[in-house]
Amino acid sequence: MSTAPWARREDVAPPMPEIVEAGKEAKGVGRLGRYANLVKRSIHLKFWIASFLSSLLPDFASGIIRARIYRWAGFDIGAGAFLMGNLRLKSASPDFYNKLSIGEGATLADAITINLDGRVTIGKNVAIAPHVVIYTGSHQIGPGSKRIGVFTALPVTIEEGAWIRVGAILVPGVTVGRGAIVAAGAVVLKDVPPNTYVEGNPAQVVRQLPWGYR
Repeated sequence: MSTAPWARREDVAPPMPEIVEAGKEAKGVGRLGRYANLVKRSIHLKFWIASFLSSLLPDFASGIIRARIYRWAGFDIGAGAFLMGNLRLKSASPDFYNKLSIGEGATLADAITINLDGRVTIGKNVAIAPHVVIYTGSHQIGPGSKRIGVFTALPVTIEEGAWIRVGAILVPGVTVGRGAIVAAGAVVLKDVPPNTYVEGNPAQVVRQLPWGYR
């Protein structure tokens, strides 16, 4: 089962060095150095180049070419993956290019936002519709004086054959099981079992689905 974004877990990504607990903040030159590193990690030159080149291509029809461009930038993009529009990738955490994996035959529509504070794994033949949001970064719950606590990140996995429909939201730490469907606008706060159809906020299983290979 998935863990809530605020829970402690062994595989939680270490916090970004620039984000520290209250009372431990650096001052003066030390703070400037921390934020200089944060800004440096926010600049992803090859990703920007890939996005610029991709923006010159027509939407929808050039998905194979766009996938090759993002693969050139350093992302793990499987053979036959089809990217209908530019990827909106957000993060200033380390290892930006190593945190996204898109499987063979996956189809991603335009206007998809993916936060790469933690790892995002999109399996073989997965389909993701427009305006889906996938987030891996969050914060632990702090005391009442400041509820937003220590930064953390949890991976998100979408397994083989799953379909994420328009405007769905996936929060840190969830897994969408193989062959599952997440309905339009659903908010996924916990793992989605394989071969199920979920909808609502929070997303709930409404029916089972058959499994089979074409």
